[in-house]
Amino acid sequence: MLKVLMVYFSGTGVTRYFASLIQEEMEKRGYICDNLNLEEVVDLPTLWQKNPVALNYTIRAERKRPLGKYPWPYRKIDTALENVEENPILSGLKDEWDNYDLIGFGSPVYSFRPAPVMIRFLLDLPVFQKKIRVFSFATHDGAQGDYEAFMRNLLRLKGFKYVGHLDQSFVFSATAIMRSRFDHLKTGRLLVRKTFQARKNIFIFLEYINSLYFGIPYYYKGPNLLDKLVGIPYRFFYSYGVDFILNHLLFGFGIHKDECIQCLTCVQQCPQGLIEIGDDDYPIRHYHCMYCLRCLNWCPTGALYFSSLTKGKARFPGPEVLLDAALQDSIDDRLKKD
Repeated sequence: MLKVLMVYFSGTGVTRYFASLIQEEMEKRGYICDNLNLEEVVDLPTLWQKNPVALNYTIRAERKRPLGKYPWPYRKIDTALENVEENPILSGLKDEWDNYDLIGFGSPVYSFRPAPVMIRFLLDLPVFQKKIRVFSFATHDGAQGDYEAFMRNLLRLKGFKYVGHLDQSFVFSATAIMRSRFDHLKTGRLLVRKTFQARKNIFIFLEYINSLYFGIPYYYKGPNLLDKLVGIPYRFFYSYGVDFILNHLLFGFGIHKDECIQCLTCVQQCPQGLIEIGDDDYPIRHYHCMYCLRCLNWCPTGALYFSSLTKGKARFPGPEVLLDAALQDSIDDRLKKD
């Protein structure tokens, strides 16, 4: 019986949903599977802020159009990889995780990289000399680029034995903040279809995992050469397209004070701890972030916005709300037929 641990970070809830699907399929096979939200493992804002790593689009925005007087001392990911040190705060995880046969690390894809808070966590881990088998998993809006290669290299750097990767595109959660209306039913139906596809991919991947531990013949070949070649130009234009949109259209932080109820939800939910209460008792963010969109999506009154393009626009409600919309529509259809 395999004992599996899955550690994930989720911005909009989609990666959390994917992790639950993986866990469900594993438990059907008799695995013992523990799912851990990264924010349950460690005080994420404190860990990240001690040595803040940032994606290139965040660093460029901080240099070109800083939100505050003093830019945050962000470090490039490549630089951070060259200066990896174990964080004593996480040393205890070595003994705890030695009890697992397999560990999975999951995150949304941000510019072909894991969330910076996940990267910081992995960089701070102790080195695992026992070669525990690990895999990575990710959710994205259509392209993950070299995310898998990045995770493979980083996890091997920490002494793990990397065995594979799972990824899935579900729904376009990031674009909701630019839409005047977000169709819950239509998106819910799409999520249902994508869920079936995800279950199929999980099944295939776990057949491969079975082959590693139980000797069942199976070969996990990953993406084929044609997929890789077609993906190169797509990833190139996708990356620069996202970078352009963020840097020229979305970067910023604003608040409709007449709609803000000062509930502190955005302050509590920021995984980087960058939102604070200003002198006027309203939320303020002085620095550019990774733009996980959690503050906007969790704001109960929709008072927050990033730029004029997101003022008064829709917000992503989370996968559970979308699935409920699709389920309710299905129930209504049956009642009409009866």
